[in-house]
Amino acid sequence: MSRVLKLPLLLRLYRAGVLVVVVVLVHQQARWREAQRGSSVSLRQARKFFPAANRVQLRDAERGLHFVTDARGDTIGCLLTTSPQTDHIIGYSGPNNLLIALDSRGAIAGLELLGSGDTDEHVQKVKHDPGFLRTFIGWKPGETLKIQGVSGATLTSFAIAESIQQRLAGAAPSLRFPDPVTLDEVRFLFSNAARVVPDHSRLRVLDASGRLLGFAVRTSPQADNISGYRGPTECLAALGPDGRTITGLRVRGSYDTDSYVDQIRRAEPFLKRFVGRSIEELAALEFPKEKIEGISGATQTARAVAEGLQRRFAAELKAQAPTPGWRPRLRDWALAGVVAGALLMAFTTLRGHRWIRVAWQLVLVGYVGLVNHDLLSLALFGGWAANGLALKAAPGLVLLAAAALAVPWTTRRQVYCHQICPHGAAQQLLLLRRRWTPPVKLAQALETIPGVLLGFALLSLLLGWEVNLAKVEPFDAWVWSAAGVVTLVIAGVGLAASLFIPQAYCRFGCPTGALLNFIRSAGSADHWGRRDWAALGLVVAGLMSVIAVRVWPRSQPEPELLTLRGRTMGTTWSVKIRDEIADPTLLEQTIAGEFEWAESLTSHWRTNTDLSEFNRSATTNAMPVPWPVLTLARWSAEISRATDGAFDVTVGPLVNLWGFGPGPRRSEPPTEDEIAAVLPAVGWQKLEVGDGMLRKQHPSLEVDLSSIAVGWAIDQVAQNLVRRGYTNFLVEAGGELRARNRWTIAIEHPTRSCILTNESIGTSGTYRRNFKSAGRQYSHLIDPHTGRPVTHNTVTVSVRHADCAHADAWAAALNVIGVEAGLPLAERLKLAAQFVVEQADGKLEVRQSTAWKTREALTGAVSAEKPRRTP
Repeated sequence: MSRVLKLPLLLRLYRAGVLVVVVVLVHQQARWREAQRGSSVSLRQARKFFPAANRVQLRDAERGLHFVTDARGDTIGCLLTTSPQTDHIIGYSGPNNLLIALDSRGAIAGLELLGSGDTDEHVQKVKHDPGFLRTFIGWKPGETLKIQGVSGATLTSFAIAESIQQRLAGAAPSLRFPDPVTLDEVRFLFSNAARVVPDHSRLRVLDASGRLLGFAVRTSPQADNISGYRGPTECLAALGPDGRTITGLRVRGSYDTDSYVDQIRRAEPFLKRFVGRSIEELAALEFPKEKIEGISGATQTARAVAEGLQRRFAAELKAQAPTPGWRPRLRDWALAGVVAGALLMAFTTLRGHRWIRVAWQLVLVGYVGLVNHDLLSLALFGGWAANGLALKAAPGLVLLAAAALAVPWTTRRQVYCHQICPHGAAQQLLLLRRRWTPPVKLAQALETIPGVLLGFALLSLLLGWEVNLAKVEPFDAWVWSAAGVVTLVIAGVGLAASLFIPQAYCRFGCPTGALLNFIRSAGSADHWGRRDWAALGLVVAGLMSVIAVRVWPRSQPEPELLTLRGRTMGTTWSVKIRDEIADPTLLEQTIAGEFEWAESLTSHWRTNTDLSEFNRSATTNAMPVPWPVLTLARWSAEISRATDGAFDVTVGPLVNLWGFGPGPRRSEPPTEDEIAAVLPAVGWQKLEVGDGMLRKQHPSLEVDLSSIAVGWAIDQVAQNLVRRGYTNFLVEAGGELRARNRWTIAIEHPTRSCILTNESIGTSGTYRRNFKSAGRQYSHLIDPHTGRPVTHNTVTVSVRHADCAHADAWAAALNVIGVEAGLPLAERLKLAAQFVVEQADGKLEVRQSTAWKTREALTGAVSAEKPRRTP
């Protein structure tokens, strides 16, 4: 290696290449980490701005809009983050990520700085400024806003302001009309539309070949506060491929009176008067000339539509207006002057004149250090490498960094350390005549510190360690009011040491200086040395770190599991939720109320239900019953027909006779005469299901929905949770379960696992609720044909289904039939069923239908270990 790189030019190219590789690694790793984080907003964050918040939902993923609803489901606000959309806006050393809260009017209700790539001292300055973030409260996109920068953190504060304004300019949400535009809606205006692509506040409409058809534009949020007769109306406008001409218009949604809105929809001449016009014409619309009031019966609604169009396109034209060109500020010109002065000092004999040199050092300390605070540092270089150069926010500082790197690389002059850095100038000014030279070994050991710190900084950037690099150097001490204790201590110790040791901190502590010394050329005397080996080692270590971080398996943290419990239908229920919950007590009451409502409608045990009254009646006349009873009776009849009556909801009298109903338990079986007396009142065909009515064909017939009602109650609870926005839960009652998202559950006898993904499972067993008489075991499952408990060797049956009512009922039905007839039936109906059969030797055998095996293969649910009930 050293032989190949003997030529000074090749050695310089190698060092520049090392620097480029490091920058690329840091930048790519920063982008990768950002992609891993996502942009979720928690309920805890929402409640800082909206105390009544109950749910936070990402409804518009394209624009990153999280809508906040209260306990009644009403939208009360919207939350969005500035990252990643504004990550290109760099303050001092990196972008900022803010959480923006918008109220129901679309105005800013609050702000929170979630994270920043800038130095901690600058960020703290902004956070502790009482008035800066409050400046934005009440501001709405399109309004004029005057920003006052934060002293000592000017670049950071202006970057924050620009991020807020840019983020809202392209993503101002509509709280009145929060649902995003769908492709089906766009096809009403563009019949050939194949897909839509967000384009700032518009949607770009493309056909199947990718050809631009035009643009779809909503009038919200500008139309949100324009009330017609009773409320605002939103329209969807079609623009031609030029993006300027209206080609179509339709009413999308409205809070106005339905009859007035329908009248507008039918009034084609009214809607067509806007077609063919440019957005400039609509932005300058004059209502008296347009005779909007001429639409009889819907004048105010029509005017609201027209005014919504006017405001929408006026706001768009204002956003498209050219912004003033960028110009360097006074401090940028001043820094350029400092760079020019430094070059003059470095390449002329002026530095040989003591008083000129001292005067220049005083300028550096006074202006660059104490006034401008513009010093190069690892935090600055690391931030730029990760996030990009702050060319717009700090061009003078970028010029300074360019000179600091380019001059020593092309010449032997270390221009920054010797002629620009105010910390170096301060050390030169403080040096006393009486000097101390440390022992050689001590000096050599101390000289390794800058390189070690440089390596530590690189690894922290690549591995994503939460390290404030500004604290390993003293440069933020020049902004003493914002500097941390560690920074001040490093600065104080370094300056004190420089009283006796020339450039003590530069030699023994400065990693930024080590970086600039690495790139520095020594001219014709340059050769491969320890710094080059060390740099190569750092690059290799960096590459290995990146590979290790990306390959190492990562687990996503799950929300904390909440378990709610209660009793229903003679058994227990439980709901497990892995979601953010605002008020667990209120949710538990809601779930208990849902189960109570289901039981009050479908229970035959309670004496005060409509179903119990129907069972007690001895009439064969049709009787009205609630819709859930009718629905379950219809579903039950379908299953009874498919199983040739093995599943029968009229088997209740037999269940009671055998002691498994609401009455007292039995210790011995009923007689043949008792069974024969009850059988005429049993039979699913003897129950007629009409329009809102049930009718018995036998006056003693009774309906028992317990084999399907528990599953149906679970479905009602699950649907209620979905309506409330919950996406990860498991509902269980009486051993029947319904999962939303992916859950691992256990099935008993024998214990085995099953993974449910947005589905339900019902299990029916013969090993519980039995009684023994004369050495014989009697199951609670009654065969409606014989009037006796089943006698086959099927122990349990589990059925997976989309809804729990059918899973519950089919499990019971197949368990009555048994495996010999039940498995072929499950295959024919493509039911996902699993049978547990007791062999002659007492061992249990598990048999599965093809549909069950297919679902297991899809979920990967194969486990021999005893599983947990939940993940």
